[in-house]
Amino acid sequence: MTLLSLLNRVGAARGCRYTSHASFTIFCLRDNINIKRRPTPVGELQFSLNVADTYRQYCATAYQPLHDMGSVDNPSLAGIQLPTIKLDTTLTELYKRASPKNENTRLGMVFCGVNSGLDLNPDFPRNTKYLYQDSPFNTVPRKELSRRNHELKRSLAMKYLSLIPQRDAFIAGPSPVIMFNMNQSPSTVAHDREEASTTLSVLEPSQRPNLIFCPGPSKIPMKEHGIDKITYKIVADGLESYPLTHSLETHWMLNSKAGLARSGLPTPKCDIISVKGYPPTSPKSCCEACRSDKRANDLTFIPVTCTGPRGQWLKTQSSKILSAISSRSVPFVIKNQQVFGGAGTWVVTSQEQKDDLLSDFESPDGPLRKLLSQVTAENHHMDPAAIIISSMVSNPIGDYGLTFFVNENGEHIFLAASEQMIDGNNAWVGSTIVYSRQKALYEKFQELIRRTAEFVSKHGYVGPVGIDVLETEKEGETETHTGEETKFHVVDLNVRTSGSLALPLLKGHFTGRGLDCASSFGITVKGTREEFVRKWKTEFEEGRMFVLSWYEDREEGSSIADVVVGAKDEKGLSGMIERVREGSEEVVF
Repeated sequence: MTLLSLLNRVGAARGCRYTSHASFTIFCLRDNINIKRRPTPVGELQFSLNVADTYRQYCATAYQPLHDMGSVDNPSLAGIQLPTIKLDTTLTELYKRASPKNENTRLGMVFCGVNSGLDLNPDFPRNTKYLYQDSPFNTVPRKELSRRNHELKRSLAMKYLSLIPQRDAFIAGPSPVIMFNMNQSPSTVAHDREEASTTLSVLEPSQRPNLIFCPGPSKIPMKEHGIDKITYKIVADGLESYPLTHSLETHWMLNSKAGLARSGLPTPKCDIISVKGYPPTSPKSCCEACRSDKRANDLTFIPVTCTGPRGQWLKTQSSKILSAISSRSVPFVIKNQQVFGGAGTWVVTSQEQKDDLLSDFESPDGPLRKLLSQVTAENHHMDPAAIIISSMVSNPIGDYGLTFFVNENGEHIFLAASEQMIDGNNAWVGSTIVYSRQKALYEKFQELIRRTAEFVSKHGYVGPVGIDVLETEKEGETETHTGEETKFHVVDLNVRTSGSLALPLLKGHFTGRGLDCASSFGITVKGTREEFVRKWKTEFEEGRMFVLSWYEDREEGSSIADVVVGAKDEKGLSGMIERVREGSEEVVF
């Protein structure tokens, strides 16, 4: 019997699991990591350190019991009895049902967001091959998209590396979920771990994920945690070297706007303005303006003053796109090829808005120049800088978000159809789910869901999918890209977990309490998680509200979060959301 086997036999009775790495045996006992050095010719050195001081490759193991870390047992929340939340099913269970041949495959799940504008931290560089045009990429001036912009990097890292992954980890089930730290300082490493663990501690123990923290995508400890394959939410350049459930390039294509237009699904008629080729030479061999660019380590940028072949290429491609926009009559919708977080879409309903859009696109620091500057020999075949000009759906009477899980045989598991919530002023206030309507809504959209599942399955994808659908009163009221006449128009296709995916998996939790409606949304609040929970103590204790993800910015004294609320009916839900909104700095659905 090896030393490691013996340690695991002894440790099993204490809820521990031991792993070996390099010249150390590493094992976890509650919140401490003890390290025992293997014998050396001069004897044996023993020492133990606190987890915050020892973290380099590991921050939490897949085997550490989360229930010892969370808010349920947190003494600072004394007097508050949080209910245990049990999901109807989890992503782990759905993946096993979807692919029986991979039932014994240990999937590691990566739910982080990505950025193509700047590095999130030194271990998580910006995407340069698989481009995404999120809000900072499109709106932040190039001079601010710098590794020296610590405030912007920290803000994005909180959202992309903690808030979004926590939200999806909540529904992951007992699988390894890989999280990436904001940075490698001991205090931040400990804080990242505490925030995620506290969020997940309210889950029924058998449904809690196994958190694995590491510095970045290139440093995922696959062998150490027995991970066979990685499944992921958003394509990150750094994932290319791992065994994956599906191709990065295929996944990027399935989520692209041109991919949707060519899918055969009933999407509004559109024009795809493609970009030909890529900048024909490197900055160093182009011209003096390119050679003297002092920001070469930040976002790639072809300067306005470029007089060489790079500048000429950009001018030619820009003119083609701007001409297409100029000749299009309003109303219309402009979309980037690949967007994330609700960015990269411009709805143009008047000549004034069109003029503003053209002015923005033509500006020296606008989204078009930034985007074209990122086209390379490595990625140009994916047409990452294409612009899609789409017709608007005429007189929509319904707006739905459909979520389902695609099996390897092309069949699907319906999860939910969410609906818009409209207030008394006809203003949109969020997407909600009404559990009692799900059967009727599935019957309404079953054929569209079937077609979508068949499309993504043909490309080898197995996993969660979301589609946004606008309904018109009459068939053919809006022309589709395929020419078919329909009432249902797919305006977005998200081949990944959606922000509201938790809602259908919480049906039993809410309906068991007599609550037929629920909504999840993001908030920004002053103060801490504890202060927020105490403010809504009754709602939390009754299971009508809970935290889906939370990250406290201790430098600013504020927090960003996703919360879930439930109510008996839509009126009650609307009132509850409004009360949360009044006490928050910002509400994002």
